[in-house]
Amino acid sequence: MRRLALAALCLAFLATACQPATTELTEEQRSAIAAEVDSVVNEWWTSWSTMDFDRGLSFFADDPDVLWMNDAQPFYTKSGVDELIRPWAASLQRQDVTPIDSRTIVVARDVVYTIRINTIVQVDTAGNALPEIRFAETIVWVQRDGEWKVLIGHGSTPSDSM
Repeated sequence: MRRLALAALCLAFLATACQPATTELTEEQRSAIAAEVDSVVNEWWTSWSTMDFDRGLSFFADDPDVLWMNDAQPFYTKSGVDELIRPWAASLQRQDVTPIDSRTIVVARDVVYTIRINTIVQVDTAGNALPEIRFAETIVWVQRDGEWKVLIGHGSTPSDSM
């Protein structure tokens, strides 16, 4: 009987010890993380506003799970995103971005979800302003080696077919 009680106690201890540690973030911690990511998002948008392609691409994680969904077309890995964005970036001089709405949702200490809606006027390399567009963006940011990086993102513009 004593062995059975000892075995049960050991199993209970192991079951408790093997549970993942869950630490709720305080509102202060959530606010600090959100502010940090918002600062990174501002840098992200500055790079795309000035068409600093290499800086913009540097925000993507070097991870096989990277995904950018451009409207309805997925691009996987950082090199896939490079293939999508490079030709587009080469045709533009700058983008004038006006934020409309934004949300930053702290999911965990190292995972944050951002939502941004902007109006954008793109200026091509000849200096011509293109028609204003509305752009929606959602991004899952992950912390890698102390830096916030894009793991999964989505960008879309409304279409007349909707």
